[in-house]
Amino acid sequence: MQKKWLYRLILSYLPIFLAVVFCLILVFFLTLNETTRRQTVQANRVFGSQVMQMVDATLQNIDTMASKGLLLNRQVINYFDGVEPEGTYDYYQTTNAMLDFMEPLPMLDSIYLYREKDGKVLMQSFSSQLEEFGDTAFIRQAMSMDKPYMWTGTRNLYLFAGDNQNRSVVTLAKRVPYYSGEQGLIVINIRSASLLALVRDMQIEGGAQVCLADSAGNSFAEPLVPCGTGGELNDIHVISPYSGFQLSMGLDKGTWIPLLSSFTYVWFVLGLVAVVGGIVAMTYVSHRHYRPLEQLLNRVQTFGQRKNSLLKRTEEDDDFAFIDHALESLIDGTNNFEQQQAEGLLYKRMHFFKEMLEGTQVLSRGQLNEEAGKLGIAFSFDRAVVGIVEMDYYEAFSAEYNAKDQSLFKFTVRSAIQEIAADSDEMLWTEWIAPNRLGLLYWRGHDGAGQDEDQAFQNRLLSMAESARLWVEQYLKFTVTFGFGRQIRHAGGMSSSYEQAAEALNRKLSAGPNRVYLYDGHHSPDNGIRMDTLLHELKETAQLFRLGNPDWEERFNRAFDSMASGEYGKEEMARIVQVFKTQIVREMQEAPQELQQAWRQCGLEQLQAVHEQHEWIEETKQALLKPLQEAFRQLQGLRSNREQYSQAALVRQYIAEHFRDPDLSLTQISEAFDINLKTLSRIFKEEFGEKFVDYLTRLRIELAKELLETSQDSVQRIAEMVGYLYPMSFIRVFKKTVGTTPGDYRKEREGRVGNGQG
Repeated sequence: MQKKWLYRLILSYLPIFLAVVFCLILVFFLTLNETTRRQTVQANRVFGSQVMQMVDATLQNIDTMASKGLLLNRQVINYFDGVEPEGTYDYYQTTNAMLDFMEPLPMLDSIYLYREKDGKVLMQSFSSQLEEFGDTAFIRQAMSMDKPYMWTGTRNLYLFAGDNQNRSVVTLAKRVPYYSGEQGLIVINIRSASLLALVRDMQIEGGAQVCLADSAGNSFAEPLVPCGTGGELNDIHVISPYSGFQLSMGLDKGTWIPLLSSFTYVWFVLGLVAVVGGIVAMTYVSHRHYRPLEQLLNRVQTFGQRKNSLLKRTEEDDDFAFIDHALESLIDGTNNFEQQQAEGLLYKRMHFFKEMLEGTQVLSRGQLNEEAGKLGIAFSFDRAVVGIVEMDYYEAFSAEYNAKDQSLFKFTVRSAIQEIAADSDEMLWTEWIAPNRLGLLYWRGHDGAGQDEDQAFQNRLLSMAESARLWVEQYLKFTVTFGFGRQIRHAGGMSSSYEQAAEALNRKLSAGPNRVYLYDGHHSPDNGIRMDTLLHELKETAQLFRLGNPDWEERFNRAFDSMASGEYGKEEMARIVQVFKTQIVREMQEAPQELQQAWRQCGLEQLQAVHEQHEWIEETKQALLKPLQEAFRQLQGLRSNREQYSQAALVRQYIAEHFRDPDLSLTQISEAFDINLKTLSRIFKEEFGEKFVDYLTRLRIELAKELLETSQDSVQRIAEMVGYLYPMSFIRVFKKTVGTTPGDYRKEREGRVGNGQG
């Protein structure tokens, strides 16, 4: 048997219960059937009147708007008057008036104007003569009407010969002028489907059937088919006094919906009392006979709460299978509760981990150990380090994989790092602190103190991180970069170590991704070239590029090498690159017209396509350098064909060989090359981009800076070597150009070298 005892008890009373309910329902529906029909017919009559009023209001609105927007429109009046001369612009204004009229009325299919005196038909998209127009028969019929306007029934509209498009429309024809009508017609065609949709939108789902027909009785849904065909719609008829349209409504005699709608409160209460009484009586009798088995079930469930491990499914297929089902439900509920507890614990761990790293919760070592113990982590350290693992090229990673795959990869990375640490008997706590960053807390127990212990601790940390980095590189389709702060001995230093780890991770921009970085405290933006000096170098690079000087590439490489040593952040790097791209574009706007045209074709678009942000500064450098090299090569080809450029190249070479000569002047160069002084000055301005004096000064100051950095010669000696007879003149020009005196410049450079900053 399978629960036959319980089923037999229930089924023994079920026929009586169903018979009582059936009798009540039968009497109820027979009594209220006629009342329901009468109430439904009355409600449908009111509803039909409202629907027809809405249809009439829509048609009257179109009629009124036609009188105001077309019949009284100046362009339309001029068209019917046939004012000479008529041209394309006149028809254009008239069709614009028609289009303006149609725009707020989506129900309209088309409009056309018929001019009687010459048989001209003008639509919103074309014009035609009456004999060639597809709706000729209707125009002739409408011209013979004895009213100022006329609404037609549903009809098929054809606009031209061979028009196969089936348009079912209702037409409003208005005479022009309004009463006499001798000038022609304004014909407005409304889609039959739009009026039908208006009626159906008002129709209540499951309510009365509705059929809209024209004055001839033809249905809008099926033209030339009267309403009522295929169903009974003869209960209510509403006829519009304005358009003559008919609305037929009725109920399908086979539906139960009208009967259900008139369910009264009295019969509802009586039926409810009968149903509830039957349920109560059946439940009482069933439980009375089933009470012994219920008591046994309660005892088993009570025992199961104390000894879940002793509960086993019985092999006999009898009534006690119900007990087995109850026990399975209890076990499932227990498992679900434990799973929820575990998920809550994971969230608490992650939240507590973030609070420790960010310093929002400052705890003593004892408090920290206690809180970690509550979260299931045996945390007791003598020294610790905070680290960050950052996924490289995370933007491309997010674009390539969906959310499910991303979660799987992140789980793999975290699990791999934890397993590598466990294999080395290292203690490591990991939590995801950002979409692309995994936080690490690496600690050791009481190992003693001393420099040797600190170095051993660091070596184990680096070994573990390097192993994890290599594993990710080998087995996954992306790489990761590690950053670690300094060692700490107390819980309060975790936030500082976390900040140091983030700063160490910033070195990825200059040194590259897929590496392990330790914070050493010597990296800051001030260590490299200063921002203002860097921007000045990039500006000079852009100028040299425009002037066709090959030295631009050397300046470019030197500037980016300086950026790498300066440890700039991603935001600063992006701003610098954007400024450089802007400077290149501005400089090329001052180039000769033929060079500007070539630049726009071979370099501008490629340069603007370069992204400002990369994982590695070397990637940014190469992304910029490649399009600039290609553009420079093509621009040099154009420059070599210009005589002026060839002269400028010879002059540049001459100046490079003689700029140390204190007597070098523009006049001397003019005489050396037999070039007019004014012509030479113009060549300098166009090809060098600056005056001769400024160009000469820049060459001398650049050499002076190099000598100040690499030699121990005095300032006076260096002044003589770069072409200045008087040291004071050299000092004055150097300070004006560089912003500091030669002596201070040398001290500043020596100070950087002494600090290992280069």
